[in-house]
Amino acid sequence: MPTSFLNLKSIAQTVGTFAFTISSFFGYVVIFLTLFGVRKIFGTYKYLIVTFTTVGIGFACLEAVFHPILHFYNNGMVYFSLFSPFGLSKETLKVIISMYTGVYSVTISLLAVQFIYRYWALFSLKQLKLFRGFKSLIWAIYCIFFGGIWWMGAYHLLEMDDVTEKYFEKEMLIRYSVSVKEIPLKTFLTYDPEDGSIRWKNVSYSVLSDSIMSFQYGVMIYCGWNMHLKMEQKIAHFSVALKRHNRQLFKTLISTPTIFLFSPLIFITYFPYFRIEWSFPGGAIMSLFNMYPAMDSIIILTIVTEYRVAARKMLNDVIRHSRAVFKAKNSSTSQTTGQIQLPTIRTILYCLAHFIILVHTKIVFCYHSISEN
Repeated sequence: MPTSFLNLKSIAQTVGTFAFTISSFFGYVVIFLTLFGVRKIFGTYKYLIVTFTTVGIGFACLEAVFHPILHFYNNGMVYFSLFSPFGLSKETLKVIISMYTGVYSVTISLLAVQFIYRYWALFSLKQLKLFRGFKSLIWAIYCIFFGGIWWMGAYHLLEMDDVTEKYFEKEMLIRYSVSVKEIPLKTFLTYDPEDGSIRWKNVSYSVLSDSIMSFQYGVMIYCGWNMHLKMEQKIAHFSVALKRHNRQLFKTLISTPTIFLFSPLIFITYFPYFRIEWSFPGGAIMSLFNMYPAMDSIIILTIVTEYRVAARKMLNDVIRHSRAVFKAKNSSTSQTTGQIQLPTIRTILYCLAHFIILVHTKIVFCYHSISEN
């Protein structure tokens, strides 16, 4: 009897929720430290890091709320969701799950922009004028352009037709106990089941996504390789601290993109071309994409010295403030009930509460200040 994959849906959902939780936590820490704690990250690059981290959190949020699922079947794949939060219609959900690919494209475009900025900061300072004032809108348009192309491509080129409806109907009933007519989904089928001819509409989506990836990846390779070859010579006259700072920023850029953001998608997009007879649930793989924002934030916090120092200082401030509150509370409690100290678990909860409130207040204040300016 064919295996049902409904039980794996909950695993993918759990992975996605976990990825969103840790991505949000470490992302907010990085945003807070970038804005208020680290002095050597300034100007446009500060806001590039903040924007990139924010988009990463949004990317993980889409997964946590809508839980898009990828399922491979022979020469094709189905991209769908079994959830309908907020009472949204099927058509609206189709737009949203297509948007997921657009946010992915914006993420890798922002990553490429960071490579460009670091490259010009080292080798062509005059070009950095394109990152100042209204000229910086070029990079917003750059990211939105590639995100919009990928989003529209997914929405139109992966629309289900009669052939894909017939091809995937039985498979979806067996694996997920749903009809393809009842849920929001997008379908990709490389070859026509009747005559084996190439379905160019679907294949053109693969060409589109691979072209965007190759272009962004090419930008990163060019900038990264040149920085690797020439950076030591360029920073030879810098101070020891500034040399270390530039090396650490370079490491943060090259540490995770290939492994966590690009490599899985390269393999995934080519599976349907190999005429493999299989049925494979890719929901967990989709969810693992959302680990990238958390990994990026963790790498920044562990590699860049200024972030480590700022995080340690912030944590000490929170602990010192919490101790003062506990001391006052203990004094009051001991006068009324004779109790000496709060339980350990309550102390930890108070520390976490004060930390979250402090981070949230500072971030809100910063964005209000930016919007007013």
